[in-house]
Amino acid sequence: MSFHHLDRFAHVPSPVTRVPPAGRIAGTAALALATATLPHGAWVPLGLLALLSVLLLALARVPLTVALARLAWPLALVLAASTALLVMVPGEPLVRLGPVAVTAPGADRFATVMARAMVALVPAILLVSTTSFPELLHGLRGLRLPAAVATALGLAYRLLYLTVDELERLQRAARSRNAGHGAAGRRHMLIGVTAATLGRAFARGERTHDAMLARGFTGTLPLLHATTWSVAAAVHLALLVILAATVSVMARLG
Repeated sequence: MSFHHLDRFAHVPSPVTRVPPAGRIAGTAALALATATLPHGAWVPLGLLALLSVLLLALARVPLTVALARLAWPLALVLAASTALLVMVPGEPLVRLGPVAVTAPGADRFATVMARAMVALVPAILLVSTTSFPELLHGLRGLRLPAAVATALGLAYRLLYLTVDELERLQRAARSRNAGHGAAGRRHMLIGVTAATLGRAFARGERTHDAMLARGFTGTLPLLHATTWSVAAAVHLALLVILAATVSVMARLG
């Protein structure tokens, strides 16, 4: 399982990757907050924030097709959670589906929720695509995330990939020996592979802990290549926050 299938644009030189991870997280939060605070029916400000998000994708050299592909699953969850708005919001019915009716206010509210979710999720996808997980944890540490939580997340993230790789190797080994024929055989193979994977995961965890202590582990995971603040990075972040805040404030005042 590829360890860099999410953050494969993290090492692409761009104005986005030159901003330290804490700044990228702050910029993502600013865009999400500006989108969430827009009043209902503010389609023009929402479109401006969408254009700003697409501009950031272009600056980071992340293809729009990649962003849309990664947007599919989160947006599908939002779609499943907000579909009930079509029939639960009272108002003039547009379409009748048996005993229920899709109302005009419900359709408008549903469209607003989906548009907000799409605009807010694009910066989050950009953050994940251009920031490696160690950098992300380093940025969260800079934003006062407890060191113990950051260390636990970092170890869990790395060991998850190792465990999945171990599981895939055990499954290939079992299939190469013609294991798992029939329903009963598949159950036995699944139980055996799961037990072996868990046993190896626990053993790997103990070896990893011993190796970390032998190398002088102090409770925090070091970052090999840290991005430092520069005047240009600070200016870019400040412009992004100011633009997002201006669009939100103007939408509420207008």
